[in-house]
Amino acid sequence: MRTRIHAIAGGLGFLTILTFWTATVISELFASHQAIADVKHMILYGMIVLIPALAIAGGSGMAMGRKRNDAPAKAKKKRMPFIAANGLLILVPSAFYLASKAAADSFDAWFFGVQALELVAGATNLALMGLNIRDGLFMTGRIGRAPPASARTKTNSLIEARDGGPLVAKGVDRLTGGAGEPIQTRPTMALCRCGASKNKPFCDGSHSEIGFESRPSGEPTPDGLRAFEGKEITVYYNRLLCSHAGECGKLEAVFNPARHPWIEPDQGDAEDIVEVVTACPSGALSYSRPGRLPQHGVSGVPGISVEPDGPYRVTRLPLATGPSAAGACPDKYVLCRCGASRNKPYCDGTHSTSGWRG
Repeated sequence: MRTRIHAIAGGLGFLTILTFWTATVISELFASHQAIADVKHMILYGMIVLIPALAIAGGSGMAMGRKRNDAPAKAKKKRMPFIAANGLLILVPSAFYLASKAAADSFDAWFFGVQALELVAGATNLALMGLNIRDGLFMTGRIGRAPPASARTKTNSLIEARDGGPLVAKGVDRLTGGAGEPIQTRPTMALCRCGASKNKPFCDGSHSEIGFESRPSGEPTPDGLRAFEGKEITVYYNRLLCSHAGECGKLEAVFNPARHPWIEPDQGDAEDIVEVVTACPSGALSYSRPGRLPQHGVSGVPGISVEPDGPYRVTRLPLATGPSAAGACPDKYVLCRCGASRNKPYCDGTHSTSGWRG
């Protein structure tokens, strides 16, 4: 609900300023002094909408972004004070001043000087608010992500996690075993995720016999995206998604769990970091360059790989429920196969610590 209120207030504020700005330019270029005065009078009444909209958008945005430190959230929080100051210190006073001058038919140098200032301030706020809207749409997943390759080639391909049951893979053409060997696929496949099937990786109904619980067990790992800033690159990490595959251990200077903070981007080359993040199969790691939006880096063709005595590594196949964690990647993720993960459907590495074999 708060996200919706924020979006509505921000959009309303943007459209109100855009209407004021457009009406001002058109009236002063093509209309009479009386029409200009009418527009200025209309803008005063419009403040009844604009001021609350900006206040609600700013307040709700700060509240929602208080615990977020990813690049889009930080950029939005930096712009908000400028938007507010521009509105309160320039746009509102200018509106009252210009309305009084226009009502008195006093179109002198002061009028046009303040008018020019108001137009510049209005254009600045439109630009800043437009960037905030863009970043907000990215943060909610509505833009910024290319559709999965599977969606471009076979629109019916997906993986569905059945409640209390298997993973149902539909329209999947590539399924490989632990040594990379191809496993024959079918249009619809039920893949075991309880860990007890005698016909792995396929389901044999054992989940019913053992009373498999598909909901996260125990205390799930907290869902949160942490940002580790460097001069050339920022790395993001969500522990909830991590399957502890160990790809990041190949760059120990940057990724060292024995150190705090455990990720130090300035200890390595940015290109090497991008390579490690791209190799991360779970999407727990992502990165951003200065001034750019975060990305995960995805390689490989659409399909499912069965890790020896471990989880399913999925590439470029959509999960029916969609990403369900902060910063999750729709194009790569790792799903539990042993049945014991606290973070189902995602793998949390329990297969390694429990000695599960499959």
